[in-house]
Amino acid sequence: MATPTPASNTSTRSEPAAGAKPPSNWVPVKEEPLYTRRPLKIICIGAGFSGLTFAYKIKHEHKLEGDIELVIYDKNPEVGGTWYENRYPGAACDIPAHAYTFPFEPNPDWSHFYAPAPEIEAYIKRATAKWHLDEKVQFNSKVLSAHWDEDAGKWRLIVEQGGAHKSESCDVLVNGCGFLNKWKWPKIDGLVDFRGKLMHTACWDESYDWKGKRVAVIGNGSSGIQAVAAMAPKVSRMVNYVRNPTWISINFLAQHAKDGHNFAYSDEERKKFKEDPQAFFEYRKSLKANVNAFFFGMYTGHPGAEGLMAICKTQMRDRLSFAPELADKLIPDFRPGCRRLSPGDGYLEAFKSDHADMCWDPIQRITARGIQTDKGEEEEFDMIVCATGFDTSFIPPFELVGRKGATLNERWAVDPDAFFSVQVDGFPNYFIFNGPNCVISHGSVLTNGGFVSDYILRWVKKLATEDIKSMDVKPTSVQDYNTYTQEFLKRMAWADKCRSWYKNGKESGAVTGTYGGSFLHFKTLMENLGAEHFEFGYRSANRFRFLGNGEAVGENQGLGDMAYYMEDLEATRVRLERELLGGE
Repeated sequence: MATPTPASNTSTRSEPAAGAKPPSNWVPVKEEPLYTRRPLKIICIGAGFSGLTFAYKIKHEHKLEGDIELVIYDKNPEVGGTWYENRYPGAACDIPAHAYTFPFEPNPDWSHFYAPAPEIEAYIKRATAKWHLDEKVQFNSKVLSAHWDEDAGKWRLIVEQGGAHKSESCDVLVNGCGFLNKWKWPKIDGLVDFRGKLMHTACWDESYDWKGKRVAVIGNGSSGIQAVAAMAPKVSRMVNYVRNPTWISINFLAQHAKDGHNFAYSDEERKKFKEDPQAFFEYRKSLKANVNAFFFGMYTGHPGAEGLMAICKTQMRDRLSFAPELADKLIPDFRPGCRRLSPGDGYLEAFKSDHADMCWDPIQRITARGIQTDKGEEEEFDMIVCATGFDTSFIPPFELVGRKGATLNERWAVDPDAFFSVQVDGFPNYFIFNGPNCVISHGSVLTNGGFVSDYILRWVKKLATEDIKSMDVKPTSVQDYNTYTQEFLKRMAWADKCRSWYKNGKESGAVTGTYGGSFLHFKTLMENLGAEHFEFGYRSANRFRFLGNGEAVGENQGLGDMAYYMEDLEATRVRLERELLGGE
């Protein structure tokens, strides 16, 4: 057979016949093979765990660097996100450290079952350097605004760098800011009048020496619990001002947690993790399995939920045996999980000391010298720590304007909603890591970041190969999903009556913070959600322009491998053998 001569790239029919009126959907043949990828630019905002996982997926797993121009903007001077910013005493992860790693970078060197914040930050930097994940990051770069350009099918951004503003644009915008990044001061009269040291846990001044001082901590959420536990033994006076009861939970995977407390891994244990990869894998898998199964501890009527409440209640009473009246106040009527759970090692025990108290009297005002309660009593402090949380409305920390001037400030003013936490109708080509109703209180959140990255890149590939300009989730799909989800969430502990950021700071109402299903439920959805839920806008009048010149990628005008789909006998034997053995 003669070797084929490559055909000309000139179309044989580039326009309608002379005198004929072309149909409205007529377009010239696209002189490219089917599914040829067009270059796309993606801007990701945030270089924390989510943004860095996204960078890894593009560079190392999906290998899209040649087709995608990725830019990551971060307002900070270094990677790390929340672990760069949160430096308060006692800051630590509240799930097992070995279940809190990049999916691609296990860490046999964690010092403790729950890793302290500085160690997590160091780990992020180490993994970033190893995998070159910061190559596309521009630091000290704050995104101020992003507006959708309907005609161009692009996002137009204004970015502040070095005091100057620059214009940017991209085909796809990814929000990796996280939702716990806009910390807020409490609304207490006289806050600015205090003449001592005033700090928020999310904006910690490490230059201030608080040891030996008189310290007040306002709040008993996760950060307040950790700060009190770390600071109480080292100060001359500690008062924790609280207004809500809260659960101090048992540790995950109690059989590894050594009497229910945080513990340090021994040199021998860390050495074994390095020398026996299979044993290390099994250990990490058991931890992740327990973290993922925690969903059922939140499920009303499930034996896991009943057992969790009984164990937490018993543990709290045991640890507060020195102050049973405090146990009566602190142990809630609502179920564990209604507010975010924290293991809180050392928190309850802090109040054994004569110099530490828990104050339930409402704060009337902050004075120049300290705090005055509704009882009229004033106590003087050298330092007031506001562990009062964040703006949990999910509204991005930059101006975001979608189609027809839509903003999330208006839409999410009461109850934020999204499509499986990742997309919002009216905001095309916009994706979110950990948006409303995300998998945050049950499951390995960093592994979940990988699932979301894969989901985003699945649609990015579709945009790039099918001549698509815009992708927007259908409003009816968002509405149907959220209606169904809220009905399901009624059976979960998160819906109990308690003030929680899971309900956007309200005691009751829609649960907007957590996903209505298990971790594996979410994973399965990310892998299977179909195009029927989206409206696509195309770059031409004919949606099938991407069919191209009639050949597939790799045919090379007949000079490529024209029967690539055939396996040789050895490859077939190996594949069948692996399938029979259950291998990958």
